[in-house]
Amino acid sequence: MFFEAFGGFVILPIFVLFLRWAFPSKKDHAEIARRKAIKRSLRELKKK
Repeated sequence: MFFEAFGGFVILPIFVLFLRWAFPSKKDHAEIARRKAIKRSLRELKKK
C-alpha cells in the first residue's frame, strides 16, 4: 500500500508537466500579440 501511494506522488508531477505542455497558458506572448492585432483590426473596421 505504501508503494502505491508513493507511485502516486511520482506520477502526479509528470501528469502536471504533461498538462502544462498540452494546454498553453494565457501568458503566451504570441497569443497575446495575436489577440491585440485582432482587437486593433476590429477597432479600425468600426471607425470606417
